Amino acid sequence: MKFTYIPRTRDLHKKLVASYCRVSTLLDNQEDSFDTQVSYYTKLIESNPEWEFAGIYSDEKSGTKADNRPGFQQMIRDALEGKIDYILVKSVSRFSRNMVDCQKYVDLLHGNGVDVRFEKENLDTSDPSCSMMFSFLATISQDESHSISENVKWAYRERFKSGKYNLGSNRVFGYDSEDGKLVPNEYASAIRAIFKMFLDGKSFTQIADEMKIEDICGRNGRPLTVPGIIYILENETYVGDKLLQKRAPKNFLTKQPETIVKFESYYLNDDHEPIIDRDTWNQAQALLETRRNDLENGNVRYHFGRTHFLFGKVFCAECGSPMTRRTLRHSSKSAETYKAWECRGHHLGKKGNGCKMRIISETKLLEQISIQMGYPEDSEFPVDWFLKEAKHVEVGHEGVIVNF
Repeated sequence: MKFTYIPRTRDLHKKLVASYCRVSTLLDNQEDSFDTQVSYYTKLIESNPEWEFAGIYSDEKSGTKADNRPGFQQMIRDALEGKIDYILVKSVSRFSRNMVDCQKYVDLLHGNGVDVRFEKENLDTSDPSCSMMFSFLATISQDESHSISENVKWAYRERFKSGKYNLGSNRVFGYDSEDGKLVPNEYASAIRAIFKMFLDGKSFTQIADEMKIEDICGRNGRPLTVPGIIYILENETYVGDKLLQKRAPKNFLTKQPETIVKFESYYLNDDHEPIIDRDTWNQAQALLETRRNDLENGNVRYHFGRTHFLFGKVFCAECGSPMTRRTLRHSSKSAETYKAWECRGHHLGKKGNGCKMRIISETKLLEQISIQMGYPEDSEFPVDWFLKEAKHVEVGHEGVIVNF
């Protein structure tokens, strides 16, 4: 029997060879070696008559997570599309310090006819005997990354203990960095305005809208949002203090905070020039805490712009719980909805153990309040007068009572 060998398309031309170069951000002294890697592999590939230069792919950031390296991902896509036959890498750690990622991509490439050569370890994935050694070295590489990560964390902890920190790219709206210190800039007045509006009783949404009207944008060039306003009001930086290590350190592989790991924060008083005075800061924090407590108790008047005037004013006469606004259907088969107020104690009760007071329609509630306030039922509800004069409203089985 005669067999005819049909070569693969990639075997009909010179071997398309590319290189992957990476410099770790964890080691500053590697920065100079990045250009050296690119120059070395370019010359190496072009000097081999059996190879055709397929490009240099590179990333200048940590190699623990392949998804975060665009150069690496582009190289993988090009290899799978037949644009690369062979990849040269300085070492396994340059390719990836994550053992799972490393093995996954090597197997993916090899299965598609693309092999990788790691020069430092003298390994070539085209050699079947290298599989076990490769897994072993990949594990060592991952341990190396873990060791480097722990050393970096230790260095940060020691600096924090002594009150030192590096701003890096973590800039603060309203401040500039001069010689490693925070100095108020032209947006400091906007920060003062935000705190003043908040203490004057404006909601987060109203403050954000006011900033938009004044064409005040954050450091990203976009209008300030409600979460951004809350972040500013909670940020101790504006009173001249600094909280170091606010969040749990990240896992060196997943890059997600290790919430189960104990860590210590360090608070620096009077670290830099403040934008707001301490009395204003203390008042703002007290008001924030009040609003958080209101939210937990069912009063969400100030929560992300939900500003219905009855929030925080209506309570259940049976159990004392605040009543919350809900959207209900007239029946299970009806698509029409209406607004109603429900006792939070009833809503949170389980298996009949909650408050027996259920709901009252918003229309009926407003009618009863208007009657007690001496306004005709068909007249416009006097919102401003109600907010000024009424302390709270009690809703019970016996009816609605307005307390002045």
